[in-house]
Amino acid sequence: MDSDRRKGPICGVENCRSRIYDEGEDGYRYCENGHRKGNLVVGLDEDNFTTEARVRTRKKKDRSEHEKEFKYFKGQQATDLYLKSLQLILRHQIWFLVHDKGLPAELETVVFDLWTLRILQLESKISNERHDYDSQSQAFSTSESDSDFERHVLKSVRGKKLDSTPTLMDCLGLCYLGIVTLRLPITHGDIHRWAMQEEMAYKRAIKYIPPTMKDRLPAHYHASLDPNGVLKLERFHSVVVALQVSFQKEHGIIWPRLNHPLLLFRYMKELALPLEVYDATTQLASILEYDFALHTTSKTMLGLRNLPEAQLLACLVISVKILYPFDGEERFAKSSAEPAATLMDWETWYKEISSKRPNKSDELPKLSIEQLTNTKERDVFSMTGGDMDRYMDWYQESFIDESRSGQSENAEFRNALYAMFPVDPLPPSNVPTETVKGAEMDVIKAVQGTLKAGRVAVEDDQRTVRPGQGYQLYKREKDLDLPAKRFYEEAARIAGLSMGMLVASVFFAEKRVEKWRKKQ
Repeated sequence: MDSDRRKGPICGVENCRSRIYDEGEDGYRYCENGHRKGNLVVGLDEDNFTTEARVRTRKKKDRSEHEKEFKYFKGQQATDLYLKSLQLILRHQIWFLVHDKGLPAELETVVFDLWTLRILQLESKISNERHDYDSQSQAFSTSESDSDFERHVLKSVRGKKLDSTPTLMDCLGLCYLGIVTLRLPITHGDIHRWAMQEEMAYKRAIKYIPPTMKDRLPAHYHASLDPNGVLKLERFHSVVVALQVSFQKEHGIIWPRLNHPLLLFRYMKELALPLEVYDATTQLASILEYDFALHTTSKTMLGLRNLPEAQLLACLVISVKILYPFDGEERFAKSSAEPAATLMDWETWYKEISSKRPNKSDELPKLSIEQLTNTKERDVFSMTGGDMDRYMDWYQESFIDESRSGQSENAEFRNALYAMFPVDPLPPSNVPTETVKGAEMDVIKAVQGTLKAGRVAVEDDQRTVRPGQGYQLYKREKDLDLPAKRFYEEAARIAGLSMGMLVASVFFAEKRVEKWRKKQ
């Protein structure tokens, strides 16, 4: 019995060190002090080492975290949701054109018909549940060299197809094609300016998408709906031309000519030019056989020289250079009735044109959207108080999304942060139309009032310089003198051409005039 006691386990209840050896009627073993084995620390030695198997519990993975990783759509669902998001942004763009800019309501029908044709061939792409994010408009070259524009247009026409994934640039292009179809006097420059000033949905266009749709879009679609860079005019023109060629090839659409009488009248009014320029421009266009329509069926390669907008502006610039040259040299007309007998003071013209620009303000210096977009950290130190206010207003309007304040996981933190640092609502930035029209009429009166009559020389002399003689050619932008550069910049801004595109189109038209002169 003593040996059994020594071999028994030790009772550890309340420092009881007795051995367990007795077995009660209930089948349990008890120690000398009456403690049951179930309440004891069981061990074979005095170290109380337990021989029972350990039970390990695994922590289940949070299912919500797993679901968050795959909450966005893929494949067919992602493509379908992206197209719906893009169509929603297109609706905002059309609403702006019709209700804010006063364009005809028929524009909505025309643009959505073009949108239907644009995505018609994507049906097979969606039904096959395969997605290839290879938008041709995203593959356009963004080279800074304007002289390569013809190569860009040719590449766009070759690569752009209606079965590629559309982008925001396509939406802007469809809006402009709807305007061309209705023959409205709206230019690429208008679309570009409204998009860059964030009046028309383009930059930060993703803010027009509801959060429930935005959370289901993959990351690459977020990047497509939220462009960070500046909209390049060369790229915008190439997208429009590529769409026109594709629509004509796939659906047989014949695009109408530009409404050049209204556009020309608008150019002359905004540039404050004399009426004689209108007749000279139309006659020059007739000589060069320009009908201001895009001919996509010709066998010749499309380029800058084929753009109707560039042709019209080139004829205007050449007419101005002949009638009112920029070099300031005196030329003698044969009669005072000739249009070239009037002299233009280009210095006064520039002062008056600069005074009516909408970016000019008496209170705050107005930075352009391109300057605001390209602002770096070091630029803050050179900003004035007005520049800083303008930058903060632009940042608030572009990047602060208060629609998520009550929906996100950290809604309480957002609401507390907004309460600590409240932001005031932005003042309206649109200038009343009546104010703009009144400023244009004041500029026209001021410029026309400075016109002077030049001297007349009836008889020809070796020293007599006639209008048109000594005509200057500008092959590159750096060749422009100061008055010519100012006029080119203002004309290019209104028409929506870059300086390189305008210089190239004018130079090509001048070479064509020279060929016509040799034939006469």
